[in-house]
Amino acid sequence: MPALSVVMPTRNQAAFIDSAVSSVMSQADVALELVVADGASTDGTQALLAALATRYPGRLHWVSEPDGGPADAVNRAMARCRAPVIGWLNSDDLYTPGAAARALAALSAHPDWVAVYGEGEHVDLQGRSLGTYPTRPPDTPLTAWADGCPICQPTMFLRREAIAALGPLDTGLRTAFDYEYWLRLWKAFPGRIGQVPEVQALSRLHDDGITLRMRRQVALEGVQVVARHVCPAPAHWLVTHVCEALARHPFPADLGEPTASMQALFDEAAPWLAPGAPRTPSQLRAAHRGLQMAGADHAIDVFPDGWCAPRTALRLRQPAAPWRWLRLWARHAAPHRGPLRLRVDGLDDSAGSGGTWTGGTSTPGTFSVLLPLPQLPGAELTLRITAEPGFVPAHSGMNPQDTRLVAWRVDAVELLAP
Repeated sequence: MPALSVVMPTRNQAAFIDSAVSSVMSQADVALELVVADGASTDGTQALLAALATRYPGRLHWVSEPDGGPADAVNRAMARCRAPVIGWLNSDDLYTPGAAARALAALSAHPDWVAVYGEGEHVDLQGRSLGTYPTRPPDTPLTAWADGCPICQPTMFLRREAIAALGPLDTGLRTAFDYEYWLRLWKAFPGRIGQVPEVQALSRLHDDGITLRMRRQVALEGVQVVARHVCPAPAHWLVTHVCEALARHPFPADLGEPTASMQALFDEAAPWLAPGAPRTPSQLRAAHRGLQMAGADHAIDVFPDGWCAPRTALRLRQPAAPWRWLRLWARHAAPHRGPLRLRVDGLDDSAGSGGTWTGGTSTPGTFSVLLPLPQLPGAELTLRITAEPGFVPAHSGMNPQDTRLVAWRVDAVELLAP
């Protein structure tokens, strides 16, 4: 009988399955089994699993069948587990060496613990680090969970008694089912969840994964779960998604009319939002300056309050009758009194400028910049704007809580025909 069962839901992730399985099977000093639930993949995953099962006879068990999504796949795999402790690793994630032994040792040393988790690290497609997951300790008040999930899912190991008490994952959720499950766990077993102070798993971020591919659903389900278990949800869940969406508009993603698209998001989330969250288009636009300046064919990367980082992008899709000029209405509002220097790349080069404009202002206050645009019908243009010098408001006496690196503010974007 294995000491540990690891469940692995998968669908069309043949590119990752071998390395994920290897990270489980290479766990030293632990008798374990791996139970894979494949959701009828169409990318050759079944052949890979058959070969892997031959490589690890009696230790890897797999089934390929249609399911109701990843939560349903995990539920099905858990029902087939034999061990008293169960881990959960997605097929694009990786255990770190020794993760299983550390988790089992912690549970053995603390018989009252029903679960244990550790630190996580985000990695890219090639396994390169993207930074640590914002993990928080087990005694973090549940009210703090309203800001986001403090547990990196693949680092969690649970005793079977906890799983039996909690019941199945919520299959009505497509992205936040782990977050909702952890909240149930914390509420059912207060003070009985431990932490391993080591990086236990690598969580892979890539465009085809749930975390990045379903950002709108992540935001909506996040506020729903917070409202269900903690309190009416703060609007920052949706504002964060607005920032991410605007950073991809109008390409590679296209929101159509940005304010209408974002208003539909807030309307859908209205039953779960805390009082004071934006409810009308005017309130939504007031809450995010990027929405005020975005149009169906352009957007500029600004923070919600209009401040810009030292490097900013403005994306523009030229219509059939191209815009000739772009005017930026801006403010030099930095605490320093010196000049603000700007450089814009990606402009019209017909005058031999190399597509670059340089300038700025030496006077604090409002100013405007008129920039020539390439006359290319249908072109997708990205203007790169560099501003110097940058500063951190918290270091300049403006706002002790504001640790952003910013340089200038943009008030409006105006497109002009000839």
